[in-house]
Amino acid sequence: MAVIECKLDVERLLSQPLLEFGGPVVGEKERFKVDFMVNDPRGIIAFEAFEPHQETKWAFWHDEVHVIWGGEAEVSFTLPPNHDKIVTKTFGKGSCYLILDGTRATFKVTSDEPYLHVCVIMPRFEYNKWQLKGQY
Repeated sequence: MAVIECKLDVERLLSQPLLEFGGPVVGEKERFKVDFMVNDPRGIIAFEAFEPHQETKWAFWHDEVHVIWGGEAEVSFTLPPNHDKIVTKTFGKGSCYLILDGTRATFKVTSDEPYLHVCVIMPRFEYNKWQLKGQY
């Protein structure tokens, strides 16, 4: 195989159920739609949708690229090591950005449509077996 390909399918993404993830704040949950289109040791390509007027908080433990496919969001973020300066930018369709490992971000969707973005992570992050089984 020369390439691993996928197709961005907005209807498929929006038909997905809202998934629940442990967010960066202890005890809180984040909810959004995601379609993992490529999940290979060399990289992940995921298509995500944050609901209109929703706020999603996330902490990134790897570098990640986002390409915005639709909607608009105000993104506030801090950078390691001290997270002492908050930077806020607005992104919409056609925008793209590189999120650095260690970034903490809040995505506030300001549009009446979902904030659709393609996420690219290379290489794929790995978890230890004990983490996957929740054996702490």
